[in-house]
Amino acid sequence: MRKIEQIFIMALLVLSNSFSQPKLSLGKPEVDLGIIYSGMKKNGKIELMNSGNDTLRIYSVQPSCGCTTIKQPKNILLPFESDIVEVEFNSSGYHGKVEKHINITTNDPLSGNVSVKLIADVKEELESTSHSSLLWLGNIELGKIFVQGTALKNVSDHVIRIKNLTTSSSSINVKIEKKTLNPNDTLQVQLTIKPEKLGYGSDFFTIETDSKNQPRVEIRASYVGVKEN
Repeated sequence: MRKIEQIFIMALLVLSNSFSQPKLSLGKPEVDLGIIYSGMKKNGKIELMNSGNDTLRIYSVQPSCGCTTIKQPKNILLPFESDIVEVEFNSSGYHGKVEKHINITTNDPLSGNVSVKLIADVKEELESTSHSSLLWLGNIELGKIFVQGTALKNVSDHVIRIKNLTTSSSSINVKIEKKTLNPNDTLQVQLTIKPEKLGYGSDFFTIETDSKNQPRVEIRASYVGVKEN
């Protein structure tokens, strides 16, 4: 009889352990940041909760892109404990509908890897006429000056004034033809690049405006510095 009792107790322990496990629950399956004007940053939140009956261990929370930064949550959540992942999305260089992901890895035995969708609709008031904020310039010989033209159009319904113009390094120089743009006006931009090193290079210039919606416009130019022929 005693042996039967021992078997019964062991069976209960096994059964109890099988039902003792952590479970990750998300407040929402996606974070909708709504409309953002290009060049601005916007914050969102992801709520994590341990709805299981054992300790939830959060191994990693990683964004899928460098445009997104996060504030890490706690490493451990006790049963029914919750925490917040703070997310910041930088819209510089993006246009239109944008979708990114936050990947979360835990010890949840049923859903150890989950992904939260981050979506935004990036608008512009000063819009690149090439519909891209990235210029690919190809191969440029070291010591040679490469000149490239581009243009931005005021697609808003109000006047935009340019307050300042800055560049990321001494390799890039930018000239603009005017500082006041009426609606539908186009701003011609002359970009000069002089590579300082071999290999891939990426520089950018930033236009600061008086627009409340889009106070900054960033255009990036990428190229490869090569030896002279």
